[in-house]
Formats: sequence, structure tokens, C-alpha cells
Amino acid sequence: MPFMSRVYGTVLIVDTTERYGNVRYRTEHDSNVHYRTDTHREDAMKAKGLPVALIAAAFAAPALAQEGPVPGGKESVKLNLGTILNQNDTSLRLEGPSGRGIEFGLEGSNGVKRDVWSVLGAGTWRFKPDHRIGFQSFSTRRENTRTTEQELVIRDETIPAGTTLTTSAKTDFLVLNYQYSLFRDDRVELSLMGGIYGARFKFGFDSSTPPRDIESKTTAPLPMFGIGLDTFITPRWTFSTFFEGFALKVDEVKGSVTYLGISTDYMLTRHFGLGVGVNAVHISADSTQDNNSRVNFDWRSNNVFAYGQFRF
Repeated sequence: MPFMSRVYGTVLIVDTTERYGNVRYRTEHDSNVHYRTDTHREDAMKAKGLPVALIAAAFAAPALAQEGPVPGGKESVKLNLGTILNQNDTSLRLEGPSGRGIEFGLEGSNGVKRDVWSVLGAGTWRFKPDHRIGFQSFSTRRENTRTTEQELVIRDETIPAGTTLTTSAKTDFLVLNYQYSLFRDDRVELSLMGGIYGARFKFGFDSSTPPRDIESKTTAPLPMFGIGLDTFITPRWTFSTFFEGFALKVDEVKGSVTYLGISTDYMLTRHFGLGVGVNAVHISADSTQDNNSRVNFDWRSNNVFAYGQFRF
């Protein structure tokens, strides 16, 4: 039976019932109509057309397979790079060897900035289908000079109210964990997590009248255990949530950490997407140092972040 196809105003008619196929082209140009008839061997058309079709199919199949994003739950590496806004609330007490020190709000009377932007890095490596190693890292740097509104006693030293005081706070965070998938399919992945929340805090207080130069630093490497859930709404859209926490007391060190968050990301191409999220962390620590000085702090941070995501 005849086969007809129109391409840009041209109709191609092939008569397949004859050994020699008659091919007639009808082309329209304005009001003029022209016909041209060519004769070709039918077997020649078949011989040439079949290999071309097979080659085209062979090249098209991998291309079609690569069009979709790397599926969530099946990626080998996932890397998030972006920015995070930290809203801090710190209560601090620094005692000297004689035990003199008062508790004060670092963001309150001394005027250290409560909100600060920083760079965020996070990712996972899936070394086996149900086994992942994850990390997250960011840092904050805050410094401000302000006249104190109350008398401060820090490390046995008194800073009178009305003193021009320069206060600095530097914090580095590194979260490392292992994630085991209890359940994983094309819709959800439920994981148990265990790891460590490492935080290094450094505080400085400097004034010229009276002369004061006080510095304190502490490291809080706290173990954490928790659970995470990834929901694959579509092949491109993922919604994630997690909760981790732990508390311990060892000798002269007592601490606790709570860490939770939610995020969502959307893949724009096979390997790149965008995401946003919020998280909150609460760290409380009380430790006695070698010189019998004591550090007690309670730090809370509510954070908003945005990132670009790479999947491979």
C-alpha cells in the first residue's frame, strides 16, 4: 500500500507494490504546482534505509536514557555548596581559677552581631547502595565594639559598665556521620545515622580602659545519633528531614547537642539542581580546664540556607 509523508510542503508517495518503486514529488510554490517522478529500485531503498534506521536507533537510545536527572537514592556522590544565614543566641559564663565569673548574653549587652552569613558545604558518598558517609561544614566570624551596659566579670577580671569593649566570637563546625538505609525504593529512603558534631568556639574580650585582654576557647566534639528521611516526590524533586542528638557526662565535661532540619531540592539538569532549607542546633557544654578555670556556655542557632546541588 502507498506510504505518504509531508516534509516542508512536499508530499512523498512511494508505490511499494512494484519491483521498481515510483516516487513522485509534488511541490507547491505560491499558485504553481510542479510534479517530478523518479524511479528507484525497491530493494535498494530497503537496503539503504534499514542500516540507517538501526544506526539512528542505536545512537538515540543512550541519549534518551541520559535525559532524566540522577535519581535520588541511587546517586554515588551528592555535593551541596551554598550560603547559610545563622541567627545566634549565646549565653556564656567564663570563670577563672578563683571561681569569679558571671553569666551574660554574648549577643546582648556586648553587641556581637546576632545574624551572620557564611559559606556552607555538605555532601554524601554512597559507597554501597544502603551505606553512606555524610558531612557538613560551616564557620561564623563575629566582632563588634560597643559600650557595655552592665558590669562583667570574666575569668576573675572585672569590666565596669560603660567600658568600650571589643568582643569577638569565632566558631567552626564540622558534622561527620555514617548513614544506613533501613528502607529504600523509588519513593522514600529511611536511614539511621550516627556520627560526631564537632564545634570549636573561641571568644575574645579586649578593652583599653581599663586594660583587658581576655581570651577563651573550647572544643565540643559530641557524638550524635538520629534518623533521616528522604521523600522523592518526583524524579527531580526531593524533600528531606532529619533529627540527631545526644547527651553525655565524662569526668569534668558535661554536654548535649540537638540538631534537626528540613530541606528540599529540585534538579534542573541531570547533574545539577537548586535547594533551600532550614535547620536548628542547640549545644550546651560545661567543662573545667587544666588551670581550674571553667567554661559554661549555651548556644542556639536557627539557620536558613540555599545551595546548588551536584549529583553523580
